Amino acid sequence: MAKETHETDPKTKENLLGKRHHHQMQPLKRQRSTRSTRSNASRRRQNEDGCTTCLRGTLHCYNVCILIIGCAALGVGVWLLVTDFGARNVTPIVGNQLYEVTTYLLIAGGGAVALLAFCGCCGTIREDKCVLSFYGTTLAIVLIVLGVACGLAFFFKGVISDHIKIRMKNSLTKHYGVDVRTSVENRRVTESWDAMQRQLQCCGIAGNSTSSESWSFYSSSTEWNLREIQKAERRLVPESCCAKGDLHLCTGIKSFKGPPLFKNSHLPEYREVNPYLYTTGCYDKLMNYLDTYSTVVGCVAAIVPLFLVLGIVVSFCLCARVAGISQDDEVEL
Repeated sequence: MAKETHETDPKTKENLLGKRHHHQMQPLKRQRSTRSTRSNASRRRQNEDGCTTCLRGTLHCYNVCILIIGCAALGVGVWLLVTDFGARNVTPIVGNQLYEVTTYLLIAGGGAVALLAFCGCCGTIREDKCVLSFYGTTLAIVLIVLGVACGLAFFFKGVISDHIKIRMKNSLTKHYGVDVRTSVENRRVTESWDAMQRQLQCCGIAGNSTSSESWSFYSSSTEWNLREIQKAERRLVPESCCAKGDLHLCTGIKSFKGPPLFKNSHLPEYREVNPYLYTTGCYDKLMNYLDTYSTVVGCVAAIVPLFLVLGIVVSFCLCARVAGISQDDEVEL
């Protein structure tokens, strides 16, 4: 019985030997696969010609440049959005969203370019044709987005003067300072007008100090004035029309022989210049402001795609070269 207990079945011995042989062969297979991977990589490097090496180096340098350019475009877009009189403040005054939409497109394009620069570096280092293809295709999409932003910027520059003065009169007459706590539209219009007057140092719609559409427009034709009349200390102009200094003198609460208490007086002693009041209308300054910043946005959105075209061409060329080298390696194997 003892002999039968200690004796092992021949099939069991074969199974044990097979398992030992399998465990011994696994490290050898791993070593062989590692060696084959290294040999394939070295063979790929050896098969590279000068053109592929040049493309890879060019794409590395390009990614660094495009990262800087993308961050710059992103910075310009964010600055135009968050500045004191930014893109969000322009829309309620001019009644046109093109400037705001263009700014958002510039931010999206700049951010996407900056992120793609990292993707391009990874694809170039790994020489992965899928990553390179994705990189080139996404660059083409960003190119289209920035092209649209460029077109909108210059289109907005051409149409901003249409009906803008009428829109300014309507917004200032009916919406400025009226129920700002309950009406979102009126609050946006009021904040936009205040931001514009502080930033551009103007007051009212248009004209110089003697015009009925500049600072005196507030005290003659606005709903805001009807509410100010009911107050104990009536203001003739809002505080956003004032420079730093004596606000009571600027707004007409304090007596002064000149604007805003007196306008076009026949007596010389009542024509003093108020040192704290902006007396020029905003129309001309607004047009110059929008013209300048539309040009900035349009130029940035036009320059960046020129660099994107180079990246698209180089990435797809390198992708084609990497695919060709891989096929050659498979044929050799």
